[in-house]
Amino acid sequence: MRRIKKRDGAVVDFDSAKIAAAVAAAQTAVGDEDPGFASEVAEMVEFALRRRHGLAGDAVAGEALCEVEEVQDLVEQALIELGRGPVAKAYILYRDRRSRVRSARGSGEEPSSDGNDVAGLRVQVRDAQGRFPWSKTRIVAALVNEARLSRERAEEVAGRVEARVLRSGLRRLGTGLVRELVDNELVAMGLESALARHKPVALPRHDLRELFDAPAVAPEGERPPRTQAGERLGEHSVEGAVAGGILRRFALEDLLDEVGAEAHLGGDLHVEDLERPHLHLVQTVPADLLAGRAQGPGAAFELLCELAPLTGSVSRGIVLEGAGGFLQPLVRGRRGLETDGTELSPLASWLCALRALAHARALHLDLSGLGARSPGLIARVVEALGEIERGLAPGGGPRLFLDREELAALLDHDERARATLERLLSAGLVLPTWAGPGERVCGPGCRRRHRERGALACGGAVAVNLPRLARAAGPWREDAMLAGLAAAVERAVDALARLAAFQREHRRARSGEARGRVAYALAPVGLPEALRLLGDGEPQPEQGARILGLCSEAARRFGSRHGLSVELSPCFSAEAARRFASLDAERPRLVQSTLFGEAGEGVERPGPYARGFDLAGSLDDRTDEDRAEAEAQLCSTVATGVWTRGALVQAGAGETTGKLEDWERFDALREARRSAPVGGPGLGAGSLFPLPDSPDPADRHRTQA
Repeated sequence: MRRIKKRDGAVVDFDSAKIAAAVAAAQTAVGDEDPGFASEVAEMVEFALRRRHGLAGDAVAGEALCEVEEVQDLVEQALIELGRGPVAKAYILYRDRRSRVRSARGSGEEPSSDGNDVAGLRVQVRDAQGRFPWSKTRIVAALVNEARLSRERAEEVAGRVEARVLRSGLRRLGTGLVRELVDNELVAMGLESALARHKPVALPRHDLRELFDAPAVAPEGERPPRTQAGERLGEHSVEGAVAGGILRRFALEDLLDEVGAEAHLGGDLHVEDLERPHLHLVQTVPADLLAGRAQGPGAAFELLCELAPLTGSVSRGIVLEGAGGFLQPLVRGRRGLETDGTELSPLASWLCALRALAHARALHLDLSGLGARSPGLIARVVEALGEIERGLAPGGGPRLFLDREELAALLDHDERARATLERLLSAGLVLPTWAGPGERVCGPGCRRRHRERGALACGGAVAVNLPRLARAAGPWREDAMLAGLAAAVERAVDALARLAAFQREHRRARSGEARGRVAYALAPVGLPEALRLLGDGEPQPEQGARILGLCSEAARRFGSRHGLSVELSPCFSAEAARRFASLDAERPRLVQSTLFGEAGEGVERPGPYARGFDLAGSLDDRTDEDRAEAEAQLCSTVATGVWTRGALVQAGAGETTGKLEDWERFDALREARRSAPVGGPGLGAGSLFPLPDSPDPADRHRTQA
């Protein structure tokens, strides 16, 4: 391509650098920082011109002749096809402005907006920033950018909208009305896919007024309810609720596919925190990554300053790992301190500051990874947690995640800690965990592997409605239940894959994120209810073990297809438990007691479904030993987990209920079952549905979001 014909008829040398300069100017206008992109577009346009004129037979010895308009059309097409809608929009507006300037110069008048004087009308458009003259080109540019239409199709739609506006006689209209007129034309022309991309995401005025009228705080004299493991703190502000409502609609329409959105809306699945799809749920950060220059007791408080910016990257909470070295000076500061019991220790004061930051950000801020080699420090942290648990209003933490080795080391070091641990387990401020060899659960949905360093995150979670699957299968139909469960897990992992892709694409929307490996969570909901339905009123723990085993292995298998690490987690399910129970209560169903008499009584119980791996309430008629044996059998197929029974079952009348003994009994029996040889009374490696040997998907594809 050597020559180009200008608009005035002059023929000049073709210069691809001018194309690159025009594209670079459009990039600058929209803040697109990609220095090599403009040259890439120029090369594509030149290649297209060579191919087009070569095939047309008008190229003689490389002397093909093209026109300026043809070149500009190809630039627009290239920008659209390369997915640079904002740049294409800026280029179209620039091109239109230049065209009107040339027309004005030829007539001796100032450039005016296209179509503004048609039929003698002076149409003005109003938006939040002010008013501007009607411009059909703005509609064309918006359709190219937002709806991804071709230039020709966009001009056709814009022309029909302009004709309707001018026929109506309106002289002033808002951008909202213009957008609705555009959407009507898209419907009339059968451009449904373009309509889906162009239509706004908004809240009806009625819903907005209801948000303003809703109470923002708990009634006077009432305390907010105690929050549970992994659940959000605080009430939504009006502006937060508005933003959440809009983001939820966007996520259902644009983030999830049709199958996933229908499964969520229908109550088969529940995607957690669709109000904040761009944020991770939880992040765990080693304290060493946040270390500042302060020394002594001040270093621990400087950690809080470094922790605060990270809260903009999560919707549920942050877990501070391995902070023992920063807390030791506060423990030493307690020595020689004489108080009458009304003064908090330095360590308890630091925990109160952490709690205040958590409430200010409406998040959980927790601790983990203090280390089994520091039982003395763990004992002091537990003691300080006991101080604030006695003196402050319930709820809000901070919580302490202790793995089974840390808990055993603590009790070996100081038996006097048992009474405090009982209270903290009942309050949900200490959460025991278990994991495989060399691994550690360091927070909700976060598992740290052997010798793994750096930050971790749980990017998202999907809850599965187990009672609905059991109800569809029917009593004594475990095979049908497992088949339906496998399909539900596959749909859940597909939804997580779309969420992960969205979070990777919009990484900049998370402020202060500590980069690291990202995993995702699958949360079973309503396990005891499902077991009662399958067993016609009598839950069978070994049946529950098979269900959890299938959930765990199916999540890993389906996750590997997408390069995701998907963990089975008992957290992130409080909202799903309420929502599933409410939706299922409205569905017609067979009543077991009507069909089978007394055998079916108690199968269906009112209230939210149970969460996670909890069977409490279904085993009340058993002895402590039998209940621990049933729970251990249930969790024998779960390689990693958080023991939430202490947090979910509250003691009556202020009494402790032996939670620590329950944990010790459960832990010993679960370990015995998992370590038993295959074919014996245990489950060996805990795998009921063995998969082919393959590396962990996250090892070969580390998901960054």
